[in-house]
Amino acid sequence: METSNHFEIPGSVSLQTGKGGLPVIRVESATSTAEIYLLGAHVTQFQRKNEAPLLFMSESSEFEVGKPIRGGVPIIFPWFGPHDGMPAHGFARLAVWELRASQVLADGAVMLHFRLPPDDLFETDYIVTVGDTLTMELSVANTGSSDCSFESCLHTYFQIGDIHQISVIGLNGTRYLDSLIGEQSTETADAIRFTGEVDRIYQNTSADVEIHDPSLRRSIRVRKSGSKSTVVWNPWIAKSQRMPDFGDDEYLKMVCVESGNVKENAVVLHPGEISILKVEIASV
Repeated sequence: METSNHFEIPGSVSLQTGKGGLPVIRVESATSTAEIYLLGAHVTQFQRKNEAPLLFMSESSEFEVGKPIRGGVPIIFPWFGPHDGMPAHGFARLAVWELRASQVLADGAVMLHFRLPPDDLFETDYIVTVGDTLTMELSVANTGSSDCSFESCLHTYFQIGDIHQISVIGLNGTRYLDSLIGEQSTETADAIRFTGEVDRIYQNTSADVEIHDPSLRRSIRVRKSGSKSTVVWNPWIAKSQRMPDFGDDEYLKMVCVESGNVKENAVVLHPGEISILKVEIASV
């Protein structure tokens, strides 16, 4: 896998060899650190200085071309879930993205610009800004001559202290699809708590979501724009044991709160139109 070091910035951006021999970009801003693999433009680490990591990574994750990385922030595009025998969750998380630019901003944050290899339908760019918060912006342009549709999601895995103690706030009153039983329902709880496997797609919501984590004495805020879907997922015990790239007990230390546009919120673009999904995460 060939890479370029043209965009290295001494003290801020360095291109190194990561796990599995894959190229990884290590970032140090004025207030935080991060790492991003070119495979999938996958953010695998973000941490404010003197704080616990914000993102969860599985110890069993396979760092290998052709396989998705388990944890961090996988980019789901251009479909969500299974798709006619094609790779689940699309090809973006399996592709090697190109680093096109890097910059240190006036406030000390570091901005990186990635691009997905071109195809006949889309031009896809990804801007990651590492600062006091982590901001990720996925931009999709229809470069074809007819309408096209896609699904997208930033499938964020968050590091938590204990799944039994956390709660997810901000989705009360929102309709969701329970993917475990294939039925629609409406969220009636002010705080979502976890006592078993959860796999829900909340539709038609642009609300901020917070993860309250008394064990780590923090809340994590997920703020988004250009997104009408929020997915909440924890595999619990049985599914954790079935996944070869996920530890049997790791469900205790993670929860996914994903922002995007899936199922009935899939995006339709006319020729020349652009859709931008932007997510900002921070500990509060």
